[in-house]
Amino acid sequence: MKNVILLALLFTTAFQTLITQEQDDFELITSGKWHIEYVEMSGQKIPMPIEMQNTNWVVFHADGKQEGMEEGRKYVGKWEYDASKKVIRTDDLDGKVEQKLISVDQNSLVVSVKEQGVDLIMGMKKMLP
Repeated sequence: MKNVILLALLFTTAFQTLITQEQDDFELITSGKWHIEYVEMSGQKIPMPIEMQNTNWVVFHADGKQEGMEEGRKYVGKWEYDASKKVIRTDDLDGKVEQKLISVDQNSLVVSVKEQGVDLIMGMKKMLP
């Protein structure tokens, strides 16, 4: 009987930790303006010049609205986060795109995306005001 109670407690704790992590990811994703810092393709990391970082950014709002700038053109779109698959789905200038969340913390957001048939990793950071 003790084993059953211990197993149930362990399962409940693990489930609560998973729920908390999903909420934390969402809160971090929606925590500010993300500027593209680098793009990685075929294992080669290409840093973006500061001028390009200033004109390529995105903000994910908690209500599903997305604002951004791509090569100096501002846009508004929609987005959603599928926590079970760790996927950010966007609908904006590029159409509908799925971005697999690799990592997110207070200052960096890293996703993988397929663009024009090429697998890319995009690293984003928050710029200081």
